Amino acid sequence: MKVVGGPSSLELGRRVAEALGLELIEASTKRFPDGEFYFRYLQPIAGEELLIVQSLYPPQDEHLMELLAMTYTARDLGASKITLFIPYLAYSRQDERYLDGECLTSDLVRHLLEGVGADALYTVDVHSMKVLERYSIPAYNLTAAGELARYFAERGLKDPLILAPDDEEMAVERVRYAAEVIEAEYDSLKKERDRYTGEIKTYAKELSVRGRDVVIIDDIISTGRTTANAARILKELGAARIYAGVTHLLLRGNALELIKSAGVEEVVGTDSVPGSLSRVSVAPLIAEALNP
Repeated sequence: MKVVGGPSSLELGRRVAEALGLELIEASTKRFPDGEFYFRYLQPIAGEELLIVQSLYPPQDEHLMELLAMTYTARDLGASKITLFIPYLAYSRQDERYLDGECLTSDLVRHLLEGVGADALYTVDVHSMKVLERYSIPAYNLTAAGELARYFAERGLKDPLILAPDDEEMAVERVRYAAEVIEAEYDSLKKERDRYTGEIKTYAKELSVRGRDVVIIDDIISTGRTTANAARILKELGAARIYAGVTHLLLRGNALELIKSAGVEEVVGTDSVPGSLSRVSVAPLIAEALNP
């Protein structure tokens, strides 16, 4: 197997190749003056097994088109097997039709990836397992919750609680696993989102957090409202330090300011979405999955 780092994940591609001890294939990419994408493999790949690393964070559509071009070209040039590592699998929040007439975009992405020749797919903390269950190729979900918990454990946490800001099954499973990794307790809050306006409401409940450090673990932070709501509740209940660890740190608009103003001391993401706050790598996750 050889590794190909896509334009959105060049550094992550290098980390994955290093973690697996595999060769990193060189490729050439550019944008034409009209914005169209150019891709070329710079060495023969016929008969090779490839691991293509490309995360689909914003601009999602550009990164998706890049991935389709890379995968299609690999199949067209005779790669024997193509495995995709897509840490952030865009459009996975649209896992069902909530309103009549909606496009099921997660299924559209599935059709595209399978159509260009992908043989298997790995992602990290997918928003809904329904999305992966629809794939006809093997599709696996990895979690960064444990790595995020370890990062914060190095802060010398005081009697920590790991908290999910909503009580959906996957959210609770993430914090259960994170808590197990650092031998802590876990809990969750209840959240509701208005399907028309997108407004989020988080319900307070009794939590034994007075004087304790709390780590909020989530799959995605976009607007920051969910995390901020949870932090305000924790502060009102007397929590000491509050941290937020998220797999896909998108941070739209004033999200970071909103979260910090609600009382969160530190926000940390993974290199699924590169940035100054991406302090945990997902490279070890795929390395362990492929070489258990």
